[in-house]
Amino acid sequence: MIFKDKSDYKSFLNICQALYPKFQFFFHSYCLMPNHYHFYIETPRANLSSFMRNLNSLYTQYFNRKYKRVGPLFQGRYKAILIDKEYYSLQLSRYIHLNPVKAGLVKNPEDYEWSSYALFLRQQDPKVFVKTKWLFSQVSTNAKDPREAFRQFTLDGLSDSWEPLKEAKGGSLLGREAFLDEIKNKWVPKKKDSSISRLKELQRPRDIEHIEAAISKLGHDPKLNKKLLVYLLKKFTPFSLKEIGEKIGSLSPSGLCQVVRRLEQAKSEDKRLRGLIKKLEISICQM
Repeated sequence: MIFKDKSDYKSFLNICQALYPKFQFFFHSYCLMPNHYHFYIETPRANLSSFMRNLNSLYTQYFNRKYKRVGPLFQGRYKAILIDKEYYSLQLSRYIHLNPVKAGLVKNPEDYEWSSYALFLRQQDPKVFVKTKWLFSQVSTNAKDPREAFRQFTLDGLSDSWEPLKEAKGGSLLGREAFLDEIKNKWVPKKKDSSISRLKELQRPRDIEHIEAAISKLGHDPKLNKKLLVYLLKKFTPFSLKEIGEKIGSLSPSGLCQVVRRLEQAKSEDKRLRGLIKKLEISICQM
């Protein structure tokens, strides 16, 4: 757990508040869960990596002092997805705000103290680093009360199984094809912020046939080949998990996620498999 009591949640948000003047980021939505957190964050200065490094470092120092522990608090690098703001803002915000409900922590999202949802239902925004106007602007312009419309839109997602990680193209981009093309052609070659490291992999399209050919040259068993294909399509192509499943045999997005997780676990434990995957990645990058 990264938050053990109320003071931990408050300290984390206080650090965000303290970092705001320096980094000039702002949150459209956030949710702090007991063992992880979700941000829908905008960084006009392209400084996400620096902000996250400072935030995690300062909070780790606080947590280690308080609980008399040493070492890192967060496991691995954070996962960042670049989103099509005009198209996915409301859906992403709903996903973030419903996390505590779907995890069984509360029955209603407004009952959860450590998300931004309650800020959208009040008349004032008490945190300078949270902006509500953009999301309100995305709610139907015909709505008499945008707060009520936002609340209803959020609650309508309780029966929705949508997840951004499953829909992200190439594991890093969430948006329409036009948005994906714009990022690949205009921004990826010039990008200054390294926070979304896998965007470089999207700079040149790679089709399924080339990846299949690279795998088949190694002559391994069909079961392993299929797992490798899933893993590499997710990493090197703009296909969503749903699209990958359809292309290789009607596998569900959750089944594909399980294949990827198991292969990543096996890779961490098997030096030979690690070398094999590295060889394939190099081969694909040279296409």
